[in-house]
Amino acid sequence: MKRKLIAALLCGTMVLSMAACSGGGDSSSSDGGGDGEASSDGGKTVELWTCWTEGADTEKAGTEQIAKWEEETGNKVNQTNFTYDMLHEKILTAAAGGNVPDLIWGLPEYVGEFYNMGILEDLTDRFNGWDDKSALSDAVVNAMTIDDKIVGIPYEMTVRAYLVHEDQFKDANVETPATWEDLLKLTDYKEKNGQYPTELACTGVRSAQELLVYLAQYDLEIASAQDGGKYKCTWNDNKEELENATKVFQFYKDLVDKGIIDENCKNWGWEETDENFATGIVGSYVTGNWLAEREEGNADTMGDVLVAPIPYPSDGQAATYMECKPLFILSDSKNKEEAFDLACAFCSKEWQEAGFADRSPRSDVSTDSKWSKDFQALSDTGITFPPVTLGGVTQAMQDAMAKVLQEGESPEETAKWLCDAVNKSLEDSGELSE
Repeated sequence: MKRKLIAALLCGTMVLSMAACSGGGDSSSSDGGGDGEASSDGGKTVELWTCWTEGADTEKAGTEQIAKWEEETGNKVNQTNFTYDMLHEKILTAAAGGNVPDLIWGLPEYVGEFYNMGILEDLTDRFNGWDDKSALSDAVVNAMTIDDKIVGIPYEMTVRAYLVHEDQFKDANVETPATWEDLLKLTDYKEKNGQYPTELACTGVRSAQELLVYLAQYDLEIASAQDGGKYKCTWNDNKEELENATKVFQFYKDLVDKGIIDENCKNWGWEETDENFATGIVGSYVTGNWLAEREEGNADTMGDVLVAPIPYPSDGQAATYMECKPLFILSDSKNKEEAFDLACAFCSKEWQEAGFADRSPRSDVSTDSKWSKDFQALSDTGITFPPVTLGGVTQAMQDAMAKVLQEGESPEETAKWLCDAVNKSLEDSGELSE
């Protein structure tokens, strides 16, 4: 009850803004969740909320497969499409009003927030009875798990890789960097090649994801699970952890000071950095396999792209960000069995090959493309955000990068500040371990 009251309070602040934008992005006129009533053919009507890109292959394959599922099961699907930002607010509003959809596409950032609100169905027993569960790696299953409960069925999985314009690096007579130290040696790359060797996303959601990876390369977590099921950033209580967090921010500072990245990069997000790499303006960049979509439009500049592991410190370990997107069933759904069957269908080999061949969470679905096999080869080192409410945490991570790159704060003071800021966010959300 307390969690639902919290949801209601959150949603109360959103009602006016939602009234202005609730029509955008929808592909149907549904205003509420599934009601458990039989369809005209005698089956159930499953309310599905998605976030696919309209006109993309995923939408085409999904629409076709939904029609096939309806025919095979006798159930109906009432599908509505949103942007992810709209979806998040819509779910909060629906949960507060008790009129929820049955099945929703989600982001990994939602897991902790929605779980702590008490609105996610525990799928553990259903998952353990699912014939296809062995097609998912432990890392993928762990990404769907919180408090030893499976709360999602994965529909898409991507990891980050270090993409390199191989021809550019050959022209500069340098090898692909394997370590931070290798990368920081490329001080004359721009002089040789006329371009910077690499870039960072320093604003927006991608910036926090990249920072998470560099921290993990020193075996650091932005918030660690503690006894009692709560979390805490522990760097300020551990000298070695603080020293390693300081090294991460020193690395960021060195990239600018040594001319490895464009100083203007301090104000860029993924939009600029993805575009710069795709058009050959920069030699390398950490990003995802969605850049395959840029090949056709940038044939002259993307023919030499090499997929490599993200450089890591010589005294650290390999790590990459794994974004495993879950399908959620809400605890107030009236069609849970049908929703679970539809979720499993989305994760089936047939559906995955049709819509997510290069970004499937299944180990038995891939293509011969480097955008599939070379990215998938890095998944064993994938890490994710902890399952906590992340809005304040990721904002603090972005602010920390600005402190060291724009405001001239020392790396050590920045690391200390970020640890305190993360714990303040956890305290505000009731997730801080004392």
